[in-house]
Amino acid sequence: SECMVRMARHLYEETNLPNLCMAGGVALNCVANGEILRNVPFRQIFIQPAASDAGGALGVASYICHMLLNQPRRFVQRHAFLGPAFSNGEIESYLKSQEVKYQVLSREELLEKTARLIAHQHVVGWFQGRMEFGPRALGARSILADPRNPENRDRVNLKIKFREGFRPFAPSVLVERVSEYFDLQSPSPFMLLVAPVRPEKRVIPAVTHVDGSARIQTVSREENLLYYDLIKEFERQTGCPVILNTSFNDAGEPIVETPEDALRCFLKTEMDVLVVHEWV
Repeated sequence: SECMVRMARHLYEETNLPNLCMAGGVALNCVANGEILRNVPFRQIFIQPAASDAGGALGVASYICHMLLNQPRRFVQRHAFLGPAFSNGEIESYLKSQEVKYQVLSREELLEKTARLIAHQHVVGWFQGRMEFGPRALGARSILADPRNPENRDRVNLKIKFREGFRPFAPSVLVERVSEYFDLQSPSPFMLLVAPVRPEKRVIPAVTHVDGSARIQTVSREENLLYYDLIKEFERQTGCPVILNTSFNDAGEPIVETPEDALRCFLKTEMDVLVVHEWV
């Protein structure tokens, strides 16, 4: 991170430009990204969310579109929900074929019940809309839990993710509340910035690292309305605008893509509840 900060500072001194764009595997170093934001005068940093070599696909598409086909630059990447989605009909017929017991809820009931389950210490598999592009689950293929309970870190690590207990999880926080809980003044929609948790807000131990920092995802209405409203409902019930978010998979597996993947992962682990669209 020291090298990255030094390089970023040199770039700023050479160009005096206000914005920095980062990609490539090194841009997944969330700690270094946070250090650059705090220690270099760039006003804004954009980090391509599939910042590993997989993100090259975007570069190729952009190059062909703008350089070879001379198309105007219109696309702005505000979110990462670019993957596959499944219709309600597909989901319902699959769940029926598996003879799964479920409830079908209205949007309002779904938000109220899911927030209540999380607040009552249930771990929820959350499968909604188009899958995320990149390595981070951002509220479309996520496992959610209450960040206020320190036991949830060990529980999710050992019984659901089957990995070492010290590995931390990310807080998803309402974008307008981020600076209240963290020493961060800018959005972090792709979970690629680490910042300190404010000392007076150390009430979210399940998403706070041993050094007092957190890898933050900010959630806005524009980027993911349903997930935003779920966190808002969780705040209404608990006073906390933060939810623990980790990727919906178990050890050695990629993030779930299909309803079949989600049900298989749910049945293999000690998750309490599975929510797939409006089916609970």
